[in-house]
Amino acid sequence: MNYSFKVGTTISIENVNFLIRRVLSEGRLQLESDVDGALTNTTLNELLGKYEQKLLIFVNTSENKKIEIEKTTDRALFTFPDAVQQKAIRKKKYVEFVIDYGEFTSSPEKLQPLIEACAVTLKDAKPPSCTSVYRWYRAIIRNQGDYRALIDRFDQRGGSGSRLCPEIQTLLKQSIERIYMTQLREPVSEVYFDLLHKVNKENEFRSSSEKLKMPSRATVYRAIAKLDKFETTCARYSPRIAKMKFRSSGNGPNPTRILERVEIDHTPLDLFVIDRETNLPLGRPTVTLAIDVFSKMPVGIHIGFQGTSIESIFACLRNAMMPKTYLRDKFKTVESDWPCYGIIENLVCDNGSEFRGAELERVALEMGTHLTFCPKRQPYYKGTIERYLKTVNFSFSRMLPGSSFARWFHREDYDPLKDAIVEFDQLVQYLHKWMLDIYAQTIHRGIRAIPYVKWNEGMSAYPPALLQNPERLDIALGRTSQRVLASYGIDLNNIRYNDSALHVIRKRYGPRIKVDVRHYFGNLSYVHVIDPATQSAILVPALNREYTRDLNLVQHDLLSKHVREKNAGQVDINALAKAKAELRELVYEMANSKSQRTRQKSGKLRGIGTNQKDIIKSDPTAIDEIKENSVRFSSSVGSEDLPSIGSINMHVLGKKRD
Repeated sequence: MNYSFKVGTTISIENVNFLIRRVLSEGRLQLESDVDGALTNTTLNELLGKYEQKLLIFVNTSENKKIEIEKTTDRALFTFPDAVQQKAIRKKKYVEFVIDYGEFTSSPEKLQPLIEACAVTLKDAKPPSCTSVYRWYRAIIRNQGDYRALIDRFDQRGGSGSRLCPEIQTLLKQSIERIYMTQLREPVSEVYFDLLHKVNKENEFRSSSEKLKMPSRATVYRAIAKLDKFETTCARYSPRIAKMKFRSSGNGPNPTRILERVEIDHTPLDLFVIDRETNLPLGRPTVTLAIDVFSKMPVGIHIGFQGTSIESIFACLRNAMMPKTYLRDKFKTVESDWPCYGIIENLVCDNGSEFRGAELERVALEMGTHLTFCPKRQPYYKGTIERYLKTVNFSFSRMLPGSSFARWFHREDYDPLKDAIVEFDQLVQYLHKWMLDIYAQTIHRGIRAIPYVKWNEGMSAYPPALLQNPERLDIALGRTSQRVLASYGIDLNNIRYNDSALHVIRKRYGPRIKVDVRHYFGNLSYVHVIDPATQSAILVPALNREYTRDLNLVQHDLLSKHVREKNAGQVDINALAKAKAELRELVYEMANSKSQRTRQKSGKLRGIGTNQKDIIKSDPTAIDEIKENSVRFSSSVGSEDLPSIGSINMHVLGKKRD
């Protein structure tokens, strides 16, 4: 139906109905509100503007509106099958052809020649009858000129509702609820057999004329296919999974500057690395990554065998907030620089225990960073880092030999342990090159820009902030414990620390005073003692520097456990020093183990992926002995024998990312 701005027409402006009372001169109109009868003067141009903005629609107030209008006006032609569309267009052409020759007439003598002439024009071998064309014309007139009345509504044919008897409908509903709509997720065939059992049981005491007729298997399948998909997923899986599966995604957070929103997370790398010293596979390292949402530029990284720990988070955050001047000296093959640094405004995490601890909250307060925790088991609230981790595993890990694939069953006959030839140091170098020379230099589809360029543009507009003293960051990323300051200094983890500066504190506050001690997971050679008066940090070295050199907390705990077992709970520093030598032998055995999990644990004990010196490297004789006695799982090659990062599956690296 077509409309115009004339007297008596009802229009709706932003859901408020108005009746056009008068059409005045110079394109002015007077409207009457249906709400309170108030009169409003407006112009035709103003109404046309609202119509163009889709704020105005015409209201059909015809009292003699036919049922055909309700069937056709609310559905667009393209939603019908092609055959129905072509048939409606054919009808319209015949009616228009007749109307073009003057007033429409129903006389067969005048109408038939026009129909035949139109059929020749359309090359229609089977032209319609005069009655059909007249019926089409009358349908258009009854619908006030709306040609959509010519659309065949085959979809409204047939009866409505189920043809099954009420008893069968009730039994079928019971079977569906009992069998299908449960988290056991039984197949549809079980619903059919359960219904068959119910029908047979119901027919036991019925006469032949009253027996219920069992519906066909196809009827049961159709009944289940008509169930609400959201409700079905809720019942067969869980409401959480249903909400996740049927969620509607929007644009999400839209930061306006760099470091306004940074997302962080861990993932096991889909790649087995080998031990340079033993040539045996170490396992899959864990990578912790932080990415800037504004520029899609990775800002921090940590790779190691410490798993999803607070130490991995601290190492990644330190890397994210400090300048990356080490890049050119450490990785000669990386051509691009890494300009990312600065204090993070908002850090987005999941609900892992390592993120939820008080240590991260404390660091965030000291750095002036706001922590945001995503809802539980809803990773799409930090979709940028989740997608980036997937890109790392799918685009980077898959190009190197030893890729483990995302799921073990995807490997089929492929054995990643046999093909693993990439050493840990090579992995770190290759990942930096892929991340900075390929990912950061490729147009990102989400922001329609190159991450490296986007970051530099953002840095020009909002220069990143740094701490006044970089040592403050190291202190902030430690852990705090309270210890008694005595004559021997500080005793922490059975290691004693002392310095002349502590003597001043004891003289001021007493011979035994509790002080806060900042200690560090990756380095036990020193601690920081907080001065009770000034709250400043005092560097205090370990008394036995030979023992604590290149020692982390995991190694020390293992040594302490070993000494306790041998000395019935008495732990002293001399015994620890002796045990440190025995630790090398233990790690040698673990690194040479046939168990991949044991070899991976040896990587953690040796501090691979940290700043600690690999304790296995300090005894070349033992290394040679291991190489002679070990069974080679894979062939080790040097960096010069590996293909360059630029020549390895570049077609994989060049894939578009979300």
